[in-house]
Amino acid sequence: MTARHDETLIYFPRGGTGDTTGSVNRHRPRKPRSDGAALGYLKDWQQAVEQVEQASLLPQPPAWWSSRCPCCSPIPEAGLEARDRLETLQRRAGRRAHRLRVALGELDERYLEVTVVDSDAFAAQNWWRRRRLPEW
Repeated sequence: MTARHDETLIYFPRGGTGDTTGSVNRHRPRKPRSDGAALGYLKDWQQAVEQVEQASLLPQPPAWWSSRCPCCSPIPEAGLEARDRLETLQRRAGRRAHRLRVALGELDERYLEVTVVDSDAFAAQNWWRRRRLPEW
């Protein structure tokens, strides 16, 4: 397609934009991507895993802690909720989901090493919610 402008010939590529790089459609501008929620969830899960690892290194449990009390558990609920969200995000296809699966796999291995299966947990729960710290 050609267009006349002050007696000069201007060539527009088939995309209709004057941009020959093909990287940005100026009719649909986008804001630059921020870090996004996935990194925040990954950070929360990492903090939860580190907190569980630290609790597992204690020679005896603190006096306030009960492994059966969800309020006193060293496994923070925010970390478990973040892991729930990450599970949804990692099931998507694409490069970002693959990188997320790799990072998540490392954290999951660390979490599995310091926790044991909770026999009282519901079988319908996700595997990370069916784990607890071993009894001292």
